[in-house]
Amino acid sequence: MRLCIVVGTRPQIIKSQPIIKELMSRQSKISIIHTGQHYDYKLSQIFFKELKIRDPDYNLEVAPDTSSRQLAQIILKLEKPLKKIKPDIVIVPGDTRSALGTALCANRLGIKVAHVESGARSMEFEMEEEINRRLIDHCSTFLFAPTINCYKNLKKESVLGSSYFTGDTMYDVFLEFKKILKLKKLDEGQFVLMTLHRKENIENYQKIKKILNFAKQIVITGHDVIFPIHPHTLKQIRSFGISLTGITTIDPVKYSEMLRLLCEANLLLTDSGGLQKEAYWMDTPCITLRKSTEWIETLDGKHNFLLSTISNSSLKLVTKIIKQNKKKKMKPIQLFGKGKAGKKIVSILLH
Repeated sequence: MRLCIVVGTRPQIIKSQPIIKELMSRQSKISIIHTGQHYDYKLSQIFFKELKIRDPDYNLEVAPDTSSRQLAQIILKLEKPLKKIKPDIVIVPGDTRSALGTALCANRLGIKVAHVESGARSMEFEMEEEINRRLIDHCSTFLFAPTINCYKNLKKESVLGSSYFTGDTMYDVFLEFKKILKLKKLDEGQFVLMTLHRKENIENYQKIKKILNFAKQIVITGHDVIFPIHPHTLKQIRSFGISLTGITTIDPVKYSEMLRLLCEANLLLTDSGGLQKEAYWMDTPCITLRKSTEWIETLDGKHNFLLSTISNSSLKLVTKIIKQNKKKKMKPIQLFGKGKAGKKIVSILLH
């Protein structure tokens, strides 16, 4: 059996690592294609090196553009290598533009699609990723759900493909690196970690200004805010003329450095889906700057708090969370599998 996996962003590379690792250990044929959606080295190639994934067989070098134009590029540029490789199955991780483009292209070529991280639902119609993941699920032959809730979502929607609860491949990687890095949660965190990248936050002047002012208020209370800033986020902030004074901005960091930051932080502010989970696993409380989350499991036990609108009481919430976290450590329940999702997925695909 010939398999092909297509990635384009940091989270997709991380999600793919356990699958590629397992396939190579079984000496199975696997082709890797990178769309180039994250063209910045710090957001792409550095993760291949760090996660010990061999270089992609193809890089489509998709140019930065509008959502629809970039999606069109991915579909058009992917057709030729897929025809050359002739895979039996194309593995699609996540819910990015690259994932949707791959699923649509493979489907039109008559190639079976396997969707990793299927069934996640935020119920936010305006979110690009929500539409992406729904479309991918409904044109996939194999659907690998990271949680029981995701699996139930697939059953409710009566998807045509075969659904399996496998656990989360990101959790596989997390456990591996937590052990390698010897990470241990401190009794008292040292700062607040913040990440922002979703266009509904960063492309809205009022929203991004409120979020950054909120971060500055946290700094005034005595908690440093460290902000690994995405290139597109920085571009948007500069275009709006908003000052970052008071916030500690740093370049995007590699996977291991992000885990270290999460471990040392006493709170995470984010609009990222993946970081919500990593904070949950790391036992670091999280405030998600959105009105909903696809990872409802993290809301149990006061691990994750949704904050769609910043108000006068928001600062009190931060103070309360940090104070409670210092008093009592949380113990996340393993709702994302046992760290063997990659092995399960490969076993299903090969048999």
